[in-house]
Amino acid sequence: MHINNSHISTATKFNISTPCYYEQQGNGSPIVFIHGSYATTSTWKKIVQQLASTHHCISIKLPGHGGMPDPDDFTAPNIDTELKIIESVIAELTEQPIHLIGHSFGGVVALALALKGAVAIQELTLFEPVSTWVFESVGDHAMTQQVNAFIQDYRQGISNNTPYICGKVIDFWGGEGAFEPLPDFIKDGMVPLTANNNRHWTLCENTEHPRTSLNLLTIPTKLVCGSASNPVAQAIVDHLSHELPNSKQYTIPGASHFLVTSHAIECLDIISE
Repeated sequence: MHINNSHISTATKFNISTPCYYEQQGNGSPIVFIHGSYATTSTWKKIVQQLASTHHCISIKLPGHGGMPDPDDFTAPNIDTELKIIESVIAELTEQPIHLIGHSFGGVVALALALKGAVAIQELTLFEPVSTWVFESVGDHAMTQQVNAFIQDYRQGISNNTPYICGKVIDFWGGEGAFEPLPDFIKDGMVPLTANNNRHWTLCENTEHPRTSLNLLTIPTKLVCGSASNPVAQAIVDHLSHELPNSKQYTIPGASHFLVTSHAIECLDIISE
């Protein structure tokens, strides 16, 4: 008996439940944006609004964020989970070399993608990448200890079901008291992302590359931090600026970790430079 399977293949082909890990806007040379932890593509809203008139702006939605399904590697987190998604999006949307931009944990992912070398990247811009693994690579033991102490305290709070433990991370990077004035809907929206953020901390630690890999990365790289940012974030940018041979370092006066929204115009100037 012959069974017509055409309706099955069509349903599979146009499966509306397949997650779409990006938003896109504009035309021109491609720029790929990767947001940070406890965040969404709205991180880039002000910047994309300006760049979309001249560029194809592709904003990645990280797993577990912006309505995307959680990653399936919580027991053994691996940055390849993010990299494979982003590689797939880029292959689908453009054949041109990209300008890759990441903020915070998005900077960790962007740097890992550049070091992997599987995507044609013509320029890399990292806004306070929280690649804490760099401290191990360059032998900065004091900073390693400072980060480890924070993570231990944070994870203890998670184990104790401390209310709004997510605020500890916002205050760590954004400065003491950064979390408290946020609207309740933003605070409440962060709470379900705690497990994802905890996974991100593991990736910040274990996505390690030898110092020589940094020394061999010749992609033109802009490294940006705020003058009021956590010394840990500033130290990561300092180390990367010394190790990456084709890098330029920027400090935005008065800015802290959330500089891509609070100082969007200054960030836009650096991107467009």
